Amino acid sequence: MYPAVIAPSSNGDIHRPAPRGLRWLAITLTWLVLVALHADLAKAQFLYRHVDLPYLTQQAARIVQGRVVEVRYEGHPDYPHVPTVFVTLEVERVLRGDRAEHFSFRQYLPGVPGRTGKPEYAVGQRLLLFMTRESNYGMSAPIAREQGRFRILRDRQGNELVANGYGNAGLFRNVPEAVSRAGVSLSSRQFRLARTERGPVLLDDFVELVRSLSSQATTR
Repeated sequence: MYPAVIAPSSNGDIHRPAPRGLRWLAITLTWLVLVALHADLAKAQFLYRHVDLPYLTQQAARIVQGRVVEVRYEGHPDYPHVPTVFVTLEVERVLRGDRAEHFSFRQYLPGVPGRTGKPEYAVGQRLLLFMTRESNYGMSAPIAREQGRFRILRDRQGNELVANGYGNAGLFRNVPEAVSRAGVSLSSRQFRLARTERGPVLLDDFVELVRSLSSQATTR
């Protein structure tokens, strides 16, 4: 075997190849970060668990509505091999958390963006998000991913509707029991909403129900 030849650069400096041990150390650290991120997701987002609105409202560190104005699919600033998406919303309404004109977050992407290969976020989308608390890696995300991310759309009559990635299936199933235990009073419109099994619902009615559940969560 011939010895490695180390050639000087044009300015006379000698560039030595990175030792194999350092390369393996970098790979190992990246792998450990990925494992930690997967553990955070499994614990905080319950990716494979069906959650309901009382749970979302109780667990959310921030509940915010807004229009997406920036989306960047990129590696984590400190760990470039870790795929993330950086999203900024122009805030329209805050139901929990600090009030500001804009809200930004960085979300870890464990695979190809979206179940169908389509981006999870796009400029112009209007969203209502139930967000996890930011992790030590500067990451946060909608709780239970698609279940905590609600799209806001308009019907043919111009009514604003809202639905999550599961089409609101099972979203309201435990609302009557939750408000009964907390002694919270709901209006007749909110009770009708709570009987919805699936499908988009009126945004304003949904927000008022979230406010009622949120007051229940904050008084515990």
